Amino acid sequence: EETQREEEQRQEAEREREEEPGEPKGTQAVEDSERIFTEIIRSIERRSSEVTKLIIDQVKAAVSQAEGHMEILEKDIDELKRRHSELEQLSHTEDHIHLLQKCQGLPVTPQAEFGHKISVYPCCSLENVRKEVSKLKDQLENVYQNIIFRSFLLSDSCQLTLDPNTINNNLHLSEGNRVVTWKRETESYPDHRERFDSPNVLCRESLTGCCYWEVDWSGTMVGIAVAYKGISRKGWDDDSWLGRNDKHRKAGSWGPSALPG
Repeated sequence: EETQREEEQRQEAEREREEEPGEPKGTQAVEDSERIFTEIIRSIERRSSEVTKLIIDQVKAAVSQAEGHMEILEKDIDELKRRHSELEQLSHTEDHIHLLQKCQGLPVTPQAEFGHKISVYPCCSLENVRKEVSKLKDQLENVYQNIIFRSFLLSDSCQLTLDPNTINNNLHLSEGNRVVTWKRETESYPDHRERFDSPNVLCRESLTGCCYWEVDWSGTMVGIAVAYKGISRKGWDDDSWLGRNDKHRKAGSWGPSALPG
């Protein structure tokens, strides 16, 4: 009985060990996701506070500017009222000599001093802020959708390497046959019946069913396509160019190509 109990305990311990490797991965993924989104939320909250402060400061500056202009205009109005009152009194005098003397004594104010220009543009500035915040919201939504969409695609992901037996002489492989670079100078590859005359290269792995892979590229032209292995390797006509006939489907722009076989 003791031996049977020990055996059961041993089997239970083995089952726990078998379950342990899968748990940390899932737990770690959840923790990483929560940590990243927490950092994003905190960053957005900081930026939100900064934008709010910016808006408040702009509104305060606009109000202060408007109040300053109103104070100037009120002084102008008071001055105009005072002069109007003096002129009104003078208009009723019958002593024309006295009238001329009083008019000569009135200060002449240039017209430029009146009608002060008021330049307050808070709405225009705040509208730009609103547009930028709205644009940021759309960008975050796109990033979130891409993350969710990519997580589904990764379930069909596959690791691809380029086949050196198919590579054209103007293409150069590096980083474990995972990077291809076009060069004007030709490489001295050994003759092989599967080598392309045109600047193309196939991947070593074949694809079946649903497959997903990602490609980083730079330069002016590159072509990415899925092709049958029987694609013609000789010549420069459409039959030997990836993406130019029914035997291979184009998924990029023309140029040196890195393709699954």
